[in-house]
Amino acid sequence: MANNLDNIIMRSERPQFKSEGERRIAYFLDTNSIKYQYESGLLVNAAEEKPRIWYPDFYLPEFGSYIEYYGLAGRKNYDRGIKTKEQIYSKMGLDVISVYPWMFAENWQDYIMKELKRSSIRKYRNLKAKPYWSKQKTGTYTNSMPAYFRHNQNFNKRY
Repeated sequence: MANNLDNIIMRSERPQFKSEGERRIAYFLDTNSIKYQYESGLLVNAAEEKPRIWYPDFYLPEFGSYIEYYGLAGRKNYDRGIKTKEQIYSKMGLDVISVYPWMFAENWQDYIMKELKRSSIRKYRNLKAKPYWSKQKTGTYTNSMPAYFRHNQNFNKRY
C-alpha cells in the first residue's frame, strides 16, 4: 500500500480517474506542463454544518486554483450539489474552474487557460494593491512602519 501511495505521489503511476472527462483534463494539464494534484482534500465550512473535507478533481498549486469536472450535470440532485459547491467555493474565495461535459464539444482547453490567466491577473492586482507597493512611490517602506517595527530596520546592514 505505501509503495502504491509513493508511486502516486511521485507521479510514476497515473491516478485512476473516475471519468473520461477527468482523464481528458489531466492529459491537457500534463501536455501543458501544468502541475496538479488529483482529488487532494480541501477543508470547507459548509453552510450550517460541521467542517467537511471535499475532494475537488484537480488542484493546480502553481496557480492556487481548482478544476471541478461536473460529469453528471443535468441530473436534478447532482445539479443541486453543483450549486451548493459553487456557493461554498465562492464564499471561501477559492478560484474554481467549472468544467461540464458539453464543453468538450467546444474549445474547453482555451476556456481553462483563459480562466487561469484571469485568476492570475486578479491575484497579481490584489498583490499590487498591498501597502508595500503603494509605499514604494512615496518613500521607503520602513519610514512608514509603526515604531515597534523600526528597531529592526538595520537588519540587512548587520547581516
